[in-house]
Amino acid sequence: MATKRRHSLFPSAGQRRTPKVEIIPMVDVMFLLLVFYILSSLALHKQRGIAVDLPSAQSGTAAADKDEMVLSIKANGEFFVNKEAVTAEALQGVLHRWLLTRPGGLQSAEKTDIVLNVDAQAQHKHVVRAMDELRKEGLTHFVISTQPGAAHG
Repeated sequence: MATKRRHSLFPSAGQRRTPKVEIIPMVDVMFLLLVFYILSSLALHKQRGIAVDLPSAQSGTAAADKDEMVLSIKANGEFFVNKEAVTAEALQGVLHRWLLTRPGGLQSAEKTDIVLNVDAQAQHKHVVRAMDELRKEGLTHFVISTQPGAAHG
């Protein structure tokens, strides 16, 4: 007489269940990780400067996506080099050290674009001082950040 084999949810010691790899939950998790990576990459869009209230300009264009230095000047006259707070007196030293770390070293200064991220309420003397310190290091190519919109408003 043949014995019937019972299938149960919990196998007895004599029975072995073959393990199954569930692929659909794994694909769901991988898709979720991919979406998270894409969204976080978009959120990390180049924002090396300090957030300031930029002036408006109708003729402004989008900045090129390259590895330039961002020099931010807040309304109260504080200086920041790529989000690092810098005193006005130490600005030239920070610029010099930054140039030394660049490919091409000090010789690359004449080809380097500096983005000036200046608050609309900043005094002119702070911008002139920053530009003077930049020129002392041979940095003469400036790009002034603006926000799109109606100028002179």
